[in-house]
Order: sequence, then structure tokens, then C-alpha cells
Amino acid sequence: MATTTSTVGLAQRVARPAPRRSTRASAAKLYDVPVSNNGARVRIALYAKGLVPDRVEIVSPSELGGIKSEEYMALQPKGQMPLLVTESGLPIWESEVILGYVLDKYDGEGPSFTLDTAEERALSTLSTKVFDTFIQPVQGCMYRKSPSAEQRAAELKVIDENLHILESLCSADGPYFVGGRPCKTDMSLFPSFVFFEFMLETQFGWPDAFYDKPKLRAWYEYLKAGEGSDFAGVTARVYGEIFDALKAWEEG
Repeated sequence: MATTTSTVGLAQRVARPAPRRSTRASAAKLYDVPVSNNGARVRIALYAKGLVPDRVEIVSPSELGGIKSEEYMALQPKGQMPLLVTESGLPIWESEVILGYVLDKYDGEGPSFTLDTAEERALSTLSTKVFDTFIQPVQGCMYRKSPSAEQRAAELKVIDENLHILESLCSADGPYFVGGRPCKTDMSLFPSFVFFEFMLETQFGWPDAFYDKPKLRAWYEYLKAGEGSDFAGVTARVYGEIFDALKAWEEG
């Protein structure tokens, strides 16, 4: 999944702190901004594996003139984020593709996020597929202009219906989505849940974004709190990046 121009409307109003510079001349680069929930999937993996900044730098697309610049679009012809340029200069785009590449390329560095059984891996893949197929295409209704109130309401209903499906797939034992170990699903879903909580409650007046989804609530709150594991510390860090950017957008 990629961040589109409508999402970038949020990003353009949020100042990005100057990134730490890598000491490696051949470091890969991830072009991304803090408010990007799609890019945050990849940032979680990079932080959790300790790859930033020495192996992978995180830089703003403005370094290449912005996502619609000729230089950027020569690497990412759709003009979207995130974009990873590998150490060898290969451009890779679509967040799930980048995430898979990072976990494969750097499998021997830092913790492994490959689940133990075929059943766990299938559940992880299914959960991410549900999100990417049914929620991701309509979640822009939370922050972009809609043709009508009726269409926005219909898309919000799709989000809620599919959150119920994810509730049925989420582990009851936790603390991670598939059980006792973090995996790609936690990385892929958590950033958008920050949007759900912020947008649905502050912009649309939902009293509780997870009002009848106790397993999703427990999972989200654990990753948001940042206590109990190194991985939760990483997701809490990414929560802060996204939340601060959303607050700046709201106040801007």
C-alpha cells in the first residue's frame, strides 16, 4: 500500500525533524514522513531491527523535490510514499513489498518476526489481507474530502464492519495480534489504528473507536503503551510520530 497525494496533504503541513545522518556511504534510504501510516509499517521494522540510521536512512521526499518531482517519479512512477532505495540503488515501492524486503534482507539482524507454525503464518497473512483489501481502500474517508456525507458514512461503515472481522481474527491471549510473538501483521495494522483512534474520536465524535472490539482494544493499547517488550517500545515510538503529526495537522 502507498501513501497517496490526499494523505500527503496532512504531511505537507507537518515539519519533519532533521533526520540523523548515516555514517555509511552505501546506506539504503526510505523516503517517508511521520504522518504516513503506510510508511510507518516499514519504520516499525527498521526501528525494531536497529537498522536506522546506519543501514537505512529515513529521509523526506522533499530531498528529491517532493513526491511529484521528476527525480522522485523516476524512482516511483506513481508519485507515492513510501519508497525504499536499496544500497545498490534499486527502488522498491508499495509498503507491504518494502516491509517484506526489509524482513527478508535483514533477517539475520536483530529479532526475527517469522512466526513458528504454518497456521500462525496463514492467520497473519489473512489478517493483513483483510485490512489491505477492505479497509485500506476506504480509510481516506477519515481525512480527505468526500463527494457526499452519504458516501463518507458508507465508507466508515465498511471500516467498522471489517474491524469486526479483524476482531474475530485477533488473538484472545495476546499480547500481539497472532499471539505471543510480534509479526508483520502488528507492523502492518498498528499505524492505521492510530488514525482510527484519533480521527474517529476527535473528528467524527465516536465515543470509542473500539467500543465493541475488546481483543483489538487490548492489542492496540498494549502496543501504544510501549511497556512490556522492546517491540512495544518501538510501536509506542511510532505512535508518537503519527500522533504528533496528526495533532499538528489538526492545529494547523
